[in-house]
Amino acid sequence: MRLTATTALLASAPLLLVPTACNPAVKSTTPAIDVVMPILQTEMVCPICGEPVTELDEAAYFESYPVYCKGRDNARQFASLELKQRARLGADQVLPQKGIANRTCPLTGETLDARAAAVTYEGTVIGFASAADANQFRSLKAERKAKVIAQWKAEQAG
Repeated sequence: MRLTATTALLASAPLLLVPTACNPAVKSTTPAIDVVMPILQTEMVCPICGEPVTELDEAAYFESYPVYCKGRDNARQFASLELKQRARLGADQVLPQKGIANRTCPLTGETLDARAAAVTYEGTVIGFASAADANQFRSLKAERKAKVIAQWKAEQAG
């Protein structure tokens, strides 16, 4: 076999794969995540005694959210309460940490507690009474979502 300058050059060149038109662009399968910015609280009160507290006070936790209490005894008392009662008492501190500013569920009209689920709708974080309510809202078509929010805002104003 006789090597010419062209075949010798091709034989010594590294393998180069050129994308062809039959390879469509692949869309990312990485899910988009809405980042919820917490609402800065100016004043917090102990859910047990009602006295003002800061982040330097004792903390009990609701899920992964700190709930600040005046003293270790109040923090222990809060931690020992039943889930439903902790959710109700801890709402004032937990909801802002979740980025939720509203106090009632747009679907059910229930007062929100610390178990509320956050949904970002048109750049605004809205709290729902439960994860099921949040998922129900997410599954609605855009027109229906707008109607639910408009009706809810009208009820809040009136």
